[in-house]
Amino acid sequence: MIVVLSLLYLAIYIAICGAFFQLAKKAGRDDIAWFAFVPILNYILQLKLIKESAWWILITLVPIANIVFGIIWQVRLLNAFGKNGAYVLFGVFLAPVYVILWMVWGYSS
Repeated sequence: MIVVLSLLYLAIYIAICGAFFQLAKKAGRDDIAWFAFVPILNYILQLKLIKESAWWILITLVPIANIVFGIIWQVRLLNAFGKNGAYVLFGVFLAPVYVILWMVWGYSS
C-alpha cells in the first residue's frame, strides 16, 4: 500500500512539475525552467516569473505572514499569466481543483 501511494505521489509531483516547466518556457524563462523539478527551487522559479526577489522565500518562515504573502504571491502569478486573481479561491478552498487548473494551463497551447 505504501509503495502504491508513493508511486502515485511521485506521478502527481512529476505532472505538476512538468506543468510549471512548460509555463516557465511559455514565459520565456528557458534558462531556469528546470527549477520546476527541484523542491525549493520551484518556489524561486515562481518568484522569478512574477519578477520578485528570491528573498521572498524567507517570508514563508514567518507564521502568519506566510499565508498572506502566499495569497499575494499566487494572485501575482495568476495575473502574470493573464488569469483573474479570483482563481486563488480555488487554492484556498479546493486545492486539487487549483492544481488541476495549473496543469491544464501548463500543458495547453
